[in-house]
Amino acid sequence: MLKSRPSATMKWTGDSDARASASTQNTYRDDIQGIRAISAILIAVYHIWINKVSGGVDVFFVISGFLMAGVLIRQIQQHDRIRPLIFWGNLIKRIAPCACTVLLTTLAIGYFIVPEPLWSQLIREILFSALNLENIALMHSSVDYLARELPPSPVQQFWALSTQVQFYALLPPVLMLAFWIARKTSPASRTPLLLTVGLVILASLLYSIVTTAREPVSSYFNPAARVWEFFAGVLLALLLPRIRIADGLRHLFGLLGLATLLLFGFLAPHDAQFPGYIALIPVAAAVALIITGSGPVQSVANRWLASRHLSGLGKISFGIYLWHWPLLAFSLEYTGTSRLGLLHGLLIIALAIVLAMATHRFVEEPIRNHRYASRRVWVPYFIGLLLLSPVLASAATWNYYIRNVVAEEKGSNARLIGPEDFAPAQVQARTGQLSEAHLITAKMILPASYQGNCHQEITRPEVVSCAYGDTQATTTVALVGGSHATQWLPALDRIGKSNGLRVLNITKKECPFGATEGGHPSCAEWNRRLIETLADLRPQVVITNSTSTTNPKILEYVPPTYLDQWQRLEQLGIPVIGIRDNPSLGFDPSTCVARHRDDLLTCSKPRAKSLAERDPALEYLDEIGNLHTVDMSEFLCTAEQCLTVTHDFLMYRDGHHLNPRYVLALTGRLQERLAQAVPELFTR
Repeated sequence: MLKSRPSATMKWTGDSDARASASTQNTYRDDIQGIRAISAILIAVYHIWINKVSGGVDVFFVISGFLMAGVLIRQIQQHDRIRPLIFWGNLIKRIAPCACTVLLTTLAIGYFIVPEPLWSQLIREILFSALNLENIALMHSSVDYLARELPPSPVQQFWALSTQVQFYALLPPVLMLAFWIARKTSPASRTPLLLTVGLVILASLLYSIVTTAREPVSSYFNPAARVWEFFAGVLLALLLPRIRIADGLRHLFGLLGLATLLLFGFLAPHDAQFPGYIALIPVAAAVALIITGSGPVQSVANRWLASRHLSGLGKISFGIYLWHWPLLAFSLEYTGTSRLGLLHGLLIIALAIVLAMATHRFVEEPIRNHRYASRRVWVPYFIGLLLLSPVLASAATWNYYIRNVVAEEKGSNARLIGPEDFAPAQVQARTGQLSEAHLITAKMILPASYQGNCHQEITRPEVVSCAYGDTQATTTVALVGGSHATQWLPALDRIGKSNGLRVLNITKKECPFGATEGGHPSCAEWNRRLIETLADLRPQVVITNSTSTTNPKILEYVPPTYLDQWQRLEQLGIPVIGIRDNPSLGFDPSTCVARHRDDLLTCSKPRAKSLAERDPALEYLDEIGNLHTVDMSEFLCTAEQCLTVTHDFLMYRDGHHLNPRYVLALTGRLQERLAQAVPELFTR
């Protein structure tokens, strides 16, 4: 994504200093600009219409490694050492102007287009992108089950730039170490240098293959799984002058490389996991095209890539890549569609090119070519700080506002009283008195168990518990299960305080009371240990979920593993109150409400597709003597529809978790149902 330079490679001499010199091509590689242009357009095309990986990013990574290695090799040729501060400073001048312009523009437009529930996500990713850590943020989001349902943010494309910048930070010290090892061990040979780079490639590639198979979503953004692609370009920069190809083979390999670049995304399986071994194909295409475009005779394919128009697009390919994604994200949000038509998509590509040209002409070039830009080593860093400051300041100001809204909303929740006569759910056509604060904080306020390690992590089998309600009481109620159990904690905490009950929250992410198929292996072990814990605690009652609605292929049902756990508690003499599960909607309610304020039925789901006609747990009351059931579905659904807004309450915080504020509003009604089940504990 950076302007291409002539390549350089090391040639070792036999003097006592093992001084490395380099032979440098004096020709400008227009064909590399053409490769970058094709890659940028392919990325945009596949994002807009095809929804597959194009391989263009992998090609960008190889080219970046090739060009940046050439820059550092030329430093050794000219100065007998690598000068990392100058290297990084020049990169700041090239990257920061366009990147900061896109980020600031995206932040400004996002305020008007992005729905309020996604504001916090946008600000968070703007900040991570500005600090070149967006790939790390997306790695974390991909394994955070609360963030998996969030749509891609308008700055998600910055993951690739973040990965590149991390490589740029790594490259100088790696090459400095490699050159030092080479000079100490074999001054007249390049073998130690090549071995060092080769080992980096091999280690990263093996890691990429293994981790992609295990964690394909997070591996896509993992810099350690991508670094081999960059170092493939580094290795090519070191070897290129010694590679000789006959003209016939040169034309053949050039055409094969170009065909692979153009067709890879189309032919690759839709479920291919990246990067992994399949990324070897676009990497090989990039390597082939770089090789066939070097030397006095270029291949036919490279001559086409070096054409004036493609070379011109290549110069602004960085801007095209950065601009196309927010244009696409905002267009989809504004039109309310999930896929754009041909003309709309072409307009986005054309606008991305225009914006990239304007950014290059009026922002990048004036800053890069300013007479002060190269006078001192520290000047580029100062320029980068100046460009970054408005982005950070704007994002921080917006984030400060949201934090104040969250604090006020938490205070409002603390004062909220859930009346005993709270009405069942009723259709509400418009948002009415539903405040903007409810939408802004929908995804940010969670039950108290999510703080202080009181809701066990997905991968850990240890049983942890935290006390709520009347923590000094001798009568204990255990709330056990997964997130669909702990979502009732806000109401149970208040019920415990008013009834003199100690409420123990013993829950684990994505792990109900009774491990279901497809869950993490630690869930079964956690359930086994949980029975032992409950046998020691001897709570007066266990509260959990009685049904499951989270399997999209099965209508609400009682998993057999739930029955097994209830029977184990029956043997221990511990009663069970099973709360019927809430509907899983299959869409994000808060963003839907923000988008359809005057037509809230759009954000509902037919009851028949959400819940069974009759609570399935009722069938087991005679079979399991310790079981009591609580059905709160009338406060979630009417006879026909399961709603997302009623009585000016936003009912959900995501597609299958209830909003803590609404749970608090149901406190009186929940206590009423609990008292019907076990009156000796829950009657006031």
